[in-house]
Amino acid sequence: MPKLCYRDKSFRKKTLEIIQTANKIIETWADQGFDLTLRQLYYQFVARDLFPNTERSYNMLGTTINDARLAGLVDWDNIVDRTRNVRQNSHWNSPQEIIKVCANQYQINKWENQKYKIEVWIEMDMYCLNLNLVHLLREYLLEFIPLK
Repeated sequence: MPKLCYRDKSFRKKTLEIIQTANKIIETWADQGFDLTLRQLYYQFVARDLFPNTERSYNMLGTTINDARLAGLVDWDNIVDRTRNVRQNSHWNSPQEIIKVCANQYQINKWENQKYKIEVWIEMDMYCLNLNLVHLLREYLLEFIPLK
């Protein structure tokens, strides 16, 4: 779902600046193939010293993004809630399609016969701020646990 206006709303100049900054951050990550949660977007603001790391700032950003989405200023697809997912059966258009999907998921467990296995425990803040790290961990087949 792209930017769709469901409700007309006028924003103060400062709020519009926050929305513009949010869209730049969202677009930067979307160009790399990522979508963001509200918390990840918030930590991008904190990391850039645009917001203090407070519950008040987080709640303000949540309200702003919600209003901006309803007003058609923020793309609905680029902010996700990974805790609320629709569960459905998988479907494919052909046997070839499911075979391709399975082939893409095939991986040899390189850690199976190793004496030691690396496991990475990472603070949720760092996990939210550095999605490149997550890709690196996956590339080397390292298990990781984001902690709150």
